[in-house]
Amino acid sequence: MAKAPPTLGDLEVAILQTIWGAQPCTERQVWERLRTEREIGRTTVLKTIQRLEAKGVLARVPDTAPVQFRARFEPQRLLPSLVGRFVEQTLGGSFGPLVAYLADQRQLSTKDLAALKAIARKLENEASD
Repeated sequence: MAKAPPTLGDLEVAILQTIWGAQPCTERQVWERLRTEREIGRTTVLKTIQRLEAKGVLARVPDTAPVQFRARFEPQRLLPSLVGRFVEQTLGGSFGPLVAYLADQRQLSTKDLAALKAIARKLENEASD
């Protein structure tokens, strides 16, 4: 059985998303991208990258100078786990608030809406089996 991905905090997720979008990348590159979105110190980014590396989420790219990092998990493997934990821990296991939130969103793309419709069809088919 595969080991469950570790729990991640908001900053860890933001750093991981930055790395997914530009990997491999250096700590400085991550910091430069993040500081355009929020006020954050370079040492904070470095320490968070070190935590992600210790958790097994990031890996150093061998033989690079300066040191570059890459994600050890693809988004499609890690994100469902994070959403599941959010539903369990924050929403008490109920998808109702999440569904209500999605229903109120005006900025969902056509692709997002198509994905939601496909999920609803799949759930309906499974319920009728």
